[in-house]
Amino acid sequence: MRKPPSKVVAFDLDDTLIPEVLFLKSGIRHIASFLNKLYPELPSQRIIGCMDAALVTRSNHYSALESLIKEYRLSDSVDMKKIVTKFRSHMPDPSIYHAAPFISGILNDLKQKDIPLALITDGRSLTQRNKIQAAGLYSFFDNSDILISEETGHDKFDPDNFLFIMKKYAGAKEFHYVGDNPRKDFLHPSRLGWKTHLAHPFPLAIHQGMPR
Repeated sequence: MRKPPSKVVAFDLDDTLIPEVLFLKSGIRHIASFLNKLYPELPSQRIIGCMDAALVTRSNHYSALESLIKEYRLSDSVDMKKIVTKFRSHMPDPSIYHAAPFISGILNDLKQKDIPLALITDGRSLTQRNKIQAAGLYSFFDNSDILISEETGHDKFDPDNFLFIMKKYAGAKEFHYVGDNPRKDFLHPSRLGWKTHLAHPFPLAIHQGMPR
């Protein structure tokens, strides 16, 4: 009979393992290519430029795109709902969306020590699954230990996904959760006795965490 692990380490995904801005930049380039093929008069570099600039100023990148579409008098032609759907469902470009070497190193080191790794993340199933695949994270996380709120029906304001991991690894002495958002990432892990770790925020992170 296999010995229970001494500890389990779970991670958030967005802005913890990989900067969410990389997904946004990949999506912007995907949309720019898509629109330029439909409307050659709309230069892809202008789309990229205006939407990237919105990211830097923390403005709405869709609003920036709508303004550009209006400038080119294409408002009646472009279906923004379709654009948003394509953005959210696109497969990220691995040359843009990937884990930093030090993150991969940490995951690999934990894996080599036979420490079970879990991924507990809020978001849409297709979007999050595409991110995980593009970044090659399936090599670190068993599929049964990947808990996405749309799939489980529970986000991080519920304890259920954390309880699932505790039940699966009932023999473990320690549970750890690494996240970037103090407002919601640690609420239930702390209550359940997990050790929590605040990730230092990446540049342009959605939630600017507090230093340790």
